[in-house]
Amino acid sequence: MKLRSLTMRYFRQHSETSVQFPDGLVGIIGSNGSGKTTILEAIAFALFGSKALRGKVEDVRTRTAPFKSGRGKKDQEVRVELAIELEGIVFKIERSLTDAALFVGGDAASIASGNREVSNKVGSLIGMSHEEFVATYCTEQKGLEFLSGKKGTTEREKFIIRMMGYNRLEDLQELLRGDRRDKRSVLVGYEASLGSREEIEQRLTEEQEKLAAVKGRHAEAVQSLMRVEQDFSVIHERMRKWEDSRAHFLKERDLVQALEVRLEERVKRRRGTDDALIVGRDELARALKPLIGARDLDDALAEVKREIATRRDAVDEATRKLQEEEISWKTAISGIAAERSALERQVEQLSRKAKKMGELDASSECPTCGQPLGESFESVNHHVRDEIAKLRQRCAELLEAERLKSAIPEGVERAKVTCREESETVQKSQARLQELQNCQRSREKVQQLEATRQSVESEIASATDNLERARLRLKDIKFSEDDYNKDKGAHDASQRLLEVARLQRVRLEGELNTHEAMVTRSKEELAKFDERRSEVEKLRRDVRVFDECDRIVTDFRKFVNSSIRPRLAELASEYLADLTDGRYSAVELDEDFTPTVLEDGEPKRVISGGEEDILNLCMRISLSHMLAERAGQSFSLLMLDEVFGSLDEGRRGNVLALLEKLRRRFEQIVIITHLDDIKDGVQHLIQVGYDEATGNAYVADVGEPEGFFDLAFNV
Repeated sequence: MKLRSLTMRYFRQHSETSVQFPDGLVGIIGSNGSGKTTILEAIAFALFGSKALRGKVEDVRTRTAPFKSGRGKKDQEVRVELAIELEGIVFKIERSLTDAALFVGGDAASIASGNREVSNKVGSLIGMSHEEFVATYCTEQKGLEFLSGKKGTTEREKFIIRMMGYNRLEDLQELLRGDRRDKRSVLVGYEASLGSREEIEQRLTEEQEKLAAVKGRHAEAVQSLMRVEQDFSVIHERMRKWEDSRAHFLKERDLVQALEVRLEERVKRRRGTDDALIVGRDELARALKPLIGARDLDDALAEVKREIATRRDAVDEATRKLQEEEISWKTAISGIAAERSALERQVEQLSRKAKKMGELDASSECPTCGQPLGESFESVNHHVRDEIAKLRQRCAELLEAERLKSAIPEGVERAKVTCREESETVQKSQARLQELQNCQRSREKVQQLEATRQSVESEIASATDNLERARLRLKDIKFSEDDYNKDKGAHDASQRLLEVARLQRVRLEGELNTHEAMVTRSKEELAKFDERRSEVEKLRRDVRVFDECDRIVTDFRKFVNSSIRPRLAELASEYLADLTDGRYSAVELDEDFTPTVLEDGEPKRVISGGEEDILNLCMRISLSHMLAERAGQSFSLLMLDEVFGSLDEGRRGNVLALLEKLRRRFEQIVIITHLDDIKDGVQHLIQVGYDEATGNAYVADVGEPEGFFDLAFNV
């Protein structure tokens, strides 16, 4: 597999970045944090989806990307496009966080769509999972350091086992050992609580014997209960008949008693009615005798009512005459008073005029016409005084007449006396009418008492007849209280005996159930003992199986390690011979994968730093080669991410020179580093930068750097 091109849109620091990958040694150089490793992450994301992302998915989108909205929403999503070449065929992968598509060559129609479908299809095309791809084609940061002597033999062995995927054997062995510990703990508990089967069997035998004895007593109690129930049934049937007869007897007896009480009540009621009737008749006779004598009460009532009507007419006539007299009398008094008031006003007016004239003399002008009074003044003044005297005299006469008139006239007095006498006569007649009406009500009460007495007499006759018939029915019932009590005593004794027999049976049934439960429990304990013993045996077998599995896995791990070392040593020897132009032709690996260079068949324990870098690089490439062989893929691509971190300038130059020699085996080698002195040692240079102002990464394709051919020629 080879990379051809990569386009990233809003992918972490890269808002819009395109990278072309030519064949040969390609260097991707930039400062730390500029987005170099993000390019490898985008390649893995395009191939295998979100499982290749670092951190959270929501953090992938570029921080400065525009807000997604409107028709251009799809263009503002995270998007990666990757072109790869497999066996001469170019495949194009387009992937976002929510969708993906896979195309062949320049075809517009996709051969797979959807994130999962595209990931599965890519995996089948390159023959690797994401983990295998990373372990094969990519050498991660510090990946060579684990193969050097700096990390120790244990770290180196674990690194190689993890890269080969055999660390799952360790996980498997840990699971097996954990299960074995659990099984052993359960086995110890089961063995401690297992007990003895003989004790359970002995207890079961004793409980079965007790159960048999209780069953015998229970059978006897059941037979006894049946006999008692039969005897009680006969006595109960006879008692039921007694109860029916007694109920009929009591019913008739209660009826007779009720009829006797009813008859007695009716007799008492008749006696009370007779007494009330005598008293009412006597009172009525005493009240009527002084009022009407021998006359009829109704005639007397009619006569009194007519008399009252006549007297009321007389009262009305006398009242009318009294009103006329009073009106005439009061009218005369009002006329005199009105005349006197008018004269008093005239006197007052003339008095004011006289007072005013007293202030004048003959030479004064008339207040009315304005002419001098002259000789007529005295005559006028005298005339006014005479008029005042006459009017005052008349007022005195009218006052005396009014005083005389204020006394009640004789006609009014006579009319009042007549009205009073007639009213008293009416009141007397009404009092007599009231007495007669009381007598009428007394007569009606007497009549009601007579009707009530007749009704009571009828009820007494009916009650007497009903009582006689009830007494005859009661007499016809053949019932003896003594015989009833005798049979009831026998019935109660039989019932108590029956209850005792039932309680005995219930008690024995409880004992029977208890002993049956105990026998069942012992049988269950015996079955559980056998089941527990079977489980113990099974647990023992399982523990032996886990022991054997642990031993087999341990042996298999040793076998795997022994099988990896020859092939890894063989591949490392081939690469070492290529990189050293045959100076070193073989590499030998110890059990902990410690590499040793062989020179002329002899181990060379001490090598230079540059030779050690070559050896570590050969080991890592050989490891990737083995992984590619296991996946059934040709090994044409090699990606190295920051493998120069621990190397000085001279040793970095040596490694670059060696990587140039590896172009004979790998068509495409991609080196990612932050060291600028590497740029002259690569065939094709891609410069990655970061704009602090915009917060975006950018890529500049430099092409072939100066001095590359000189460096390659010198190597």
